Amino acid sequence: MTAPEMSTEGTLSHRGHQVWWGRAESPGGTAPPLLTVHGGPGMPHDCLEPLAALRSERPVVFYDQYGCGRSDRAADPSEYDVELFVDELATVRDRLAPGPVHLFAHSYGGPLLLEYLLRRRPADVLSVTLSNTFPSVAGLSAGWDARLSELDPEHGKALRDGPSGEAYGPALGEFVSRFILPGEMPEPLVRAQMSSGGEVYERMHGSSWFSADGQWSAWDATGRLATLEVPTLVVGGTRDQCVPSLAATLASSLPHAELVVLEAGHMPFFEVGDAYLGLLRDFLAGTESGSPDAGQRRIQSENLRHDVPE
Repeated sequence: MTAPEMSTEGTLSHRGHQVWWGRAESPGGTAPPLLTVHGGPGMPHDCLEPLAALRSERPVVFYDQYGCGRSDRAADPSEYDVELFVDELATVRDRLAPGPVHLFAHSYGGPLLLEYLLRRRPADVLSVTLSNTFPSVAGLSAGWDARLSELDPEHGKALRDGPSGEAYGPALGEFVSRFILPGEMPEPLVRAQMSSGGEVYERMHGSSWFSADGQWSAWDATGRLATLEVPTLVVGGTRDQCVPSLAATLASSLPHAELVVLEAGHMPFFEVGDAYLGLLRDFLAGTESGSPDAGQRRIQSENLRHDVPE
């Protein structure tokens, strides 16, 4: 998969640094835009490129958060904090999608988008999609512990011990193939990894994949989500590293949320792309139509399920 051509792209200034953005759209795509928020922290927009397929209906806006991708890096990593990234998202939205907008977040983009909604209370948000994410970092860590217990015992121990041991690489390979994405890594993910931001990851998430001791470590929004009135689609995966119970908790904590669990891991837009994009198209169009059934999926696919596996 080659990188999708952006209709327009550029940079904007935020707190003295430059943030890269790209906009994918077609002449017939006149519906309200979809603004995407990538995760990582520090895994740039490339990992969300399958969403550019929606350009025939609506503009799809991407950006690389400070510290990764084509955006600037901080000379001092202590610059990275939650408020900076919330304010950056607010600036991106105000500059690139100031009117009615749909918001999308994947993985660690979920906490960032939720904090933006909770702290800024933005107007004209038509819908929110929270994909393969979580309502608290403690819950994320507990889910990881459960997933590690599903691995070969030696591999689980190697990942818990950290990246210094010889067994860590093979163990991480098993974890990725089972809970992130099976098979060969798609080219957009290779690009995303090559331009990811290690310093922002360490500062915001933690010292290693399974050690959440960074700036997000104490984050828990569960008790605050009931105040968010926007229509929300929560997408989980049966084999996701963000275990399905996290998606269920997230959806049950939001007043206008629907939960769909896919037969997939952490990257369903690569693994079951047609079903995923169909689901997202249906949800976005439904919120715009004002239909009373807007939250009810009509897609029939073996890749979709509404129950939540243990």
